[in-house]
Amino acid sequence: MTPIGDEFRAAELGDPRRTARLVRLANQLSDSPDSSFPSVLNEGQLEGAYRLFSNVAVTLDGILAPHIASTWERTTNDDVVTLALHDTTTMSFRAFGQRKGIVASSRGGTQQFLAHTSLAVRGDQTRRPYGVLALSTHQLEHNPQVHDRWRKQITAVATHTNAHRNVIHVMDREADDYALLASLIGAGHRFIVRAQYNRVLPEQGTLREALGSVAIADEREVTLSARGRAGRSSKHRRIHPVRKSRVTTLAFAARELSIPRTASAPKDASASLSVNVVHVWETSPPQGETPVEWLLLTSEPITTPEQIVQVVDWYRSRWVIEEYFKALKTGCAYEKRQLESFHALRNALALFAPMAWQLLLLRTEGRHHPLSPASLVVSHDQLEVLRVAGRKSLPPHPTARDVMLAVAALGGHLPRNGDPGWLVLARGLEKLEALSAGWCFRKARERSDQ
Repeated sequence: MTPIGDEFRAAELGDPRRTARLVRLANQLSDSPDSSFPSVLNEGQLEGAYRLFSNVAVTLDGILAPHIASTWERTTNDDVVTLALHDTTTMSFRAFGQRKGIVASSRGGTQQFLAHTSLAVRGDQTRRPYGVLALSTHQLEHNPQVHDRWRKQITAVATHTNAHRNVIHVMDREADDYALLASLIGAGHRFIVRAQYNRVLPEQGTLREALGSVAIADEREVTLSARGRAGRSSKHRRIHPVRKSRVTTLAFAARELSIPRTASAPKDASASLSVNVVHVWETSPPQGETPVEWLLLTSEPITTPEQIVQVVDWYRSRWVIEEYFKALKTGCAYEKRQLESFHALRNALALFAPMAWQLLLLRTEGRHHPLSPASLVVSHDQLEVLRVAGRKSLPPHPTARDVMLAVAALGGHLPRNGDPGWLVLARGLEKLEALSAGWCFRKARERSDQ
């Protein structure tokens, strides 16, 4: 894991001194991503950070551009499919200290805006995150056409590569829009979109009814994770009801269908779209539990059971972006940042976005791919530091999980507490970065003295 400042070195901010300050600031804040600015920076550094965030010549796109380029470079080094996971999260800030450019919401006076993110993930069982592909922000009151931001984000992702045949866009129910689907098909993009609407089809009833007569292609026993507090809004509680973890059987079926143009679609849109539809459902849900059911609209082939299951597995990778948002909000404490304007908050978001990816990479490899080599998550120098100064001893050939637990131990994690959370990982990385900086300085001095 290289210093996070390397993700920003090529940023073009109109003055090389701004870029140098950005790199220094990134490395300083990565030492303690969940801490407040004043607790990490001295008075002069703090003033410089505030000036950088507020400078009109410094933008979210300018800050994030080199990280996006590095993300694409990481994807091209692999010969597997890249999943572009798209989703939106709401960034909420407490009511006190009104921030310029953000309108207070009707719910408690908090100030909110939307962060629409595209995250690149390796399209195999590792689901390793490569980094951010695109990031845009949207004011709630200026967001009447929800699907416009989805289309623009897909276009932004596509501009970074000509070989988009190896990129599959994966989106949840909010992206179920006729015009959006038409633009994906028209541009030749690969996609998997979860259907929100049980559309009515000519002479075939609804989507569910049209799939109901199709034979089951495959079945699989899976473990459904527990889902706790379902959220504050009634819509969120309806979509994501609370459930206990359980082992269940899912069935899969698929067929090609023609979807008619909706009334809200542009009048110049084609009269219908031909898409493949994959139906996933729980065959025997426990009494009183909401059954699992997905309808997935996709460009991917569905000729064989293996192809159908592959579509489902690719869609199931969407949970990675939910973990990314947790890393951003909890591990980097983004919503606690006390900046005075929307412009400054956007720039801070661009700075913390790659830090959240780095946290996610460490946790993903450590928890879900424990036997991966340690070199995937830490540098050689960082590994040496963990051996010498870590609180947890490492084996001769450490794995990614060994490293994750060693970093968490630096952050105060106790093994009896189970797997480490975002905060202890962030604090552990803070100490590792600080110790590694001193380690590298000492090695450089020794070479110079010789």
